[in-house]
Amino acid sequence: MNPFLHRENDPPLSPPKPVEGLHEIGPPPFLIKTFEIVEDPNTDHIVSWNRGGTSFVVWDLHSFSEFLLPRHFKHSNFSSFVRQLNTYGFRKIEAERWEFANEGFLLGQRHLLKSIKRRASSASSIQDPCVQLLKEKQLLSMELASLRQQQQTARIYIKSMEQRIEGAEKKQKKMMSFLARALQGPTFLYQLLQERDMRFKEVEVEVEERERGSSVSELEALALEMQGYRRQRNVKEEEDMVVERELDDGFWEELLSNESLASTSSS
Repeated sequence: MNPFLHRENDPPLSPPKPVEGLHEIGPPPFLIKTFEIVEDPNTDHIVSWNRGGTSFVVWDLHSFSEFLLPRHFKHSNFSSFVRQLNTYGFRKIEAERWEFANEGFLLGQRHLLKSIKRRASSASSIQDPCVQLLKEKQLLSMELASLRQQQQTARIYIKSMEQRIEGAEKKQKKMMSFLARALQGPTFLYQLLQERDMRFKEVEVEVEERERGSSVSELEALALEMQGYRRQRNVKEEEDMVVERELDDGFWEELLSNESLASTSSS
């Protein structure tokens, strides 16, 4: 006997029930891709959730348009991306940055995407294209302002690097000129050493004059003089000051001027 045949005395068969969620329409691809972009922790420096996870912020407009949009949407038009967000009910909640929010677009709540519905085109927007053009102009103006700010920052950085390179090249030329002069004529180095000795003698004279004019008592001065402490300490300090001055940025300028004097005297 066939078990699937319905007999007269058997209760009536109930119609089959559809599997729950079988025919449900999933979220649009635009929402899924946007959610995946914001969720990716590797691009948080470009776009990320806000602290509460109730909105997302595009931090780097240039990188977002040039790298992320083409990777997911096959275009790099940020204005078109914003128009799509408006179509699905997203609203811009900050005037000074690109931050957007939607009640169904929340951190970690991917299942809520299906609650976001696409807005139907209203007759007023179709009849008045000037409103749409005005919005697009505003978006383009903000995007242009952001790009100009990035360009200005890049120019300042490049200018700073050029100045540093120019300074390094000048120092290198001065060092090469000094080495070439020293190798060609030993007299040049001898004159530099003589001038250095004269400076040390001048320092010693200044130190002695300062000691004679100090207000230290004769007993204390005698004790310090016997120990040789005061004079040696002051001379060393003056010598360190001379060495530091000769090795600073003005050293090479003074060195080259001495080179010119040496060349004049030798001729």
